[in-house]
Amino acid sequence: ARARFRANGAASTGDFGVMSTLALPGFADGDPVAELWDRHCRSRQPESKATCAVLEAVADILQQEGIAPSPTAVFAATMSSLERADASISAEQTGAMLTVLATALEHAPPAAVLSRLPATAKVLMSAGRAAQESPPALRGVVRCIGLLVATLRAAPSAQAVLENWEHCAKPFAAISNLCVDGRPKVRKQAAASVGEALRALRDTPAADPAGRAFAAVAVKSLRAPGKAARELADMHGSAGAKAAEQRAQAAAAESLHLLGALKRILGELSEPAAGEVAAAVVGLLDLSEPMLTQHACDALVSLFAQTGATATAAAANAARRARRR
Repeated sequence: ARARFRANGAASTGDFGVMSTLALPGFADGDPVAELWDRHCRSRQPESKATCAVLEAVADILQQEGIAPSPTAVFAATMSSLERADASISAEQTGAMLTVLATALEHAPPAAVLSRLPATAKVLMSAGRAAQESPPALRGVVRCIGLLVATLRAAPSAQAVLENWEHCAKPFAAISNLCVDGRPKVRKQAAASVGEALRALRDTPAADPAGRAFAAVAVKSLRAPGKAARELADMHGSAGAKAAEQRAQAAAAESLHLLGALKRILGELSEPAAGEVAAAVVGLLDLSEPMLTQHACDALVSLFAQTGATATAAAANAARRARRR
């Protein structure tokens, strides 16, 4: 299968660098995988060419093995290739496979995804480690992890949700940490995927551990500028003052990244995580840093703009914590 993934791409572009086949063999019009093909087949971009090469290879595999094309079949075929991937596969190829996998994860029946969730989580963690220096591939990993975690909402029982969460905990923590990544597109995808996963998990037994996992990342980042400012104030012109100032600047930058992510995420958190994060945001106001204050207020607006018991409880919790400080 992996050899066919590599071979198909070379022969599938026309004289002008555009995919010569304008329909994906075997896939009906309106199929999500066919729609992915349609979005990429006329593009000259290398990422689109690589995605179409993967799709052609998948279609060829399914045809040769007599398997009816479907998101479930594409999920199985792409996972098989990713499980066998080695260091010789480029980041571009990996990114293309992850683009295809994301479409399959989004549209395959949840039961099919849940049946392979442990293996999928393991593969995505491995792909994430390999993609650290390739933002496009890393974004693909992040998107797939978010979609995988979201399938927990369809688990058949509360026990099944918690059992499967054990396999999702590390991947979810990993994409939560990427909400403060220095690369804008990576952290934007991380914030979107964390928010979507939390929304999907609402009212499931996994909502609490997922909320706590994100809150641990958020509170640490939000408290860092205050800690760095205190350390800097204690230097009194000593030799370490310059390094302390650099740490303070880095902490402030990371908090700004986190505050940007919170505009998408804070409203998806339930208690007690929502109150803990909101209280840490309120704590930034004491620093009297204009940029932090502005973005902290923007993040809090996303919480107070909600309606319902969760928003009310989170707001009250944040106020109580702020009064105790």
